[in-house]
Amino acid sequence: MENKITAQDIKLFLTDSAIRQIQLIQENDYTLEGLSFRIKIGGKGCGGFTYDTGFSETYPDDLFIERDFPQIKFHLKILMDPFTAFYTQESTLDYLLDTGNNEEGFVLTNAADGAHKGKFFKDTSKLPPWAHK
Repeated sequence: MENKITAQDIKLFLTDSAIRQIQLIQENDYTLEGLSFRIKIGGKGCGGFTYDTGFSETYPDDLFIERDFPQIKFHLKILMDPFTAFYTQESTLDYLLDTGNNEEGFVLTNAADGAHKGKFFKDTSKLPPWAHK
């Protein structure tokens, strides 16, 4: 794969709420032993990408974004596949809890989402380098 995105290319901001929720989940769910937190593109519609989060195994082409939070004694490893990494190079991960509306979950805000609406992929300049024939 040529022109591969590296973890250093990714500018991922994590809110305190997201960090603490991932830590809480990892420390209290024994079924996640050996798994890492993953961010991935879940789908594409006219309005842009949708994003999924969860815990998964590591795959050979994954990018590892690692952060240490010594104040809470937590080491975080986030996984992204190359496709997700290419399209989410500048983003924010937050965790929202809205008990009034019974809504809860991780939310990824991608700074480049506006460029990914409609049939943006017809413009080959917006495709990953490895997608060009």
